[in-house]
Amino acid sequence: MYQHLTDHNLIRNCETRTSYDICKMLKVYVFLCISNVVLAQNLGAFQEVFAWKQVTYDINGIQLLQDRYGDVENERMKRETDRLVFSTVEEQNSNQGSVTTPPDTNADANKFFIQYNNVPMGAEKVGHRLFVAFPRRRYGIPATLNYIDLNDQNGRSPALKPYPNIYSGRSLISVYRTRADTCGRLWMVDTGLLELPVAVNRRQLQPPAIVVFDLKTDQEIFRYTFKESDIPSASTPTGLASITVDITNNCADAYAYVPDLTTNGIIVYSLRDNDSWRITHNYFNFNPLSENLRVSGEYFQWSDGIFSIALSPAGSGCRTAYFHPLISTQEFSISTCLLQNRTASSDRYFFDKLTYLGERGSNSQSTMHDFYEPSRVLFFADIGRDAISCWNTERKLEPQNVAILAQDSERLSYPSDLHITDNEVWVIANKLPRFGYSSLDTNQYNFYIYKANVRDLLSGTVCE
Repeated sequence: MYQHLTDHNLIRNCETRTSYDICKMLKVYVFLCISNVVLAQNLGAFQEVFAWKQVTYDINGIQLLQDRYGDVENERMKRETDRLVFSTVEEQNSNQGSVTTPPDTNADANKFFIQYNNVPMGAEKVGHRLFVAFPRRRYGIPATLNYIDLNDQNGRSPALKPYPNIYSGRSLISVYRTRADTCGRLWMVDTGLLELPVAVNRRQLQPPAIVVFDLKTDQEIFRYTFKESDIPSASTPTGLASITVDITNNCADAYAYVPDLTTNGIIVYSLRDNDSWRITHNYFNFNPLSENLRVSGEYFQWSDGIFSIALSPAGSGCRTAYFHPLISTQEFSISTCLLQNRTASSDRYFFDKLTYLGERGSNSQSTMHDFYEPSRVLFFADIGRDAISCWNTERKLEPQNVAILAQDSERLSYPSDLHITDNEVWVIANKLPRFGYSSLDTNQYNFYIYKANVRDLLSGTVCE
């Protein structure tokens, strides 16, 4: 491409038409333009694992390849399948005396599967399975949590299977992301909310809760419903989009940290005490200087607060919890000992105990990040620049110490989840702003999952 441009008459013959200095500057300019194009379309060490134009499902051996009212042809079973998603939960709430919302008369509300509405948000590899989460932000999502068996020959665009199955999965309303711990458990937040675009149609089908599955039996082993003091606003459930699990001494002594990006707080849950509390701080708020975004060809402003929490290695003392708001290019930290102290935030000096670490760089607004213990490196999913980046925490946080490892305006458009497992970084990208503000081209690939070896990613970078 560069050779083609430099062979253009304007470049090839510029010495005969302009001064040497101007000609040289023109050639340098063309070279830099081409270099920037190449950089902006570079996946680096990442390899595509899966990609979809639109997702499909495999439900009990039945393939869902297009919009359908139910997962079987039989009309009676069709209606029962629809009930598995919402009605059963509403009946349970009704039995408990809860007020339920009248059924939506919108025709889409009666559809079991609307293919276009299924946009994957979270992806996590655990053993031989890849869990993929679809928060219910539209009608027609058969299961909010699904999986792919990596031992199968899946092809490029495998069908998803509901987790643990279509029937047991009805206990989950809307999950954004999962996180597995070292004790064979899969943690998540179920917002309990059918989060439709028009606020008047939103339906809180059950209270928001932490839900944990045993990965050996694929059984739900406990559910903790958040207290009223944890949920300060009716809008709070929309912001419970991630969870970080901290195993301290043993599997029974675990903590979960749940960022609240909507009403700007952290909900801390203690498994040992089966109790929760809420922490607030100004560092959890969005930065208005970072609210202008251009992603997937869309221009918009968001105000999402604290989004992701990543933990340093466990030692004899406290961990460092690294965190950032989505709408910010800054990084902060707090000791987990402070998070685990339910009265810490009432201390008059608490606000001085959080640390501002520095700036990651222009357009580095990030969804999820994760900590790689052997190298003490943080990896970031940067939505503002369609990139994956890294920072070695042994160095000062400033733009020159942050490396862009991969960047692609199409194939890495809105990297919505990132995690590290088995010395690999896994990423999912989903073009979410294009889905929300215009429309996806269903003839093109829209959703991608990638993986890369950590050593390959860091080699030769400032993070190494």
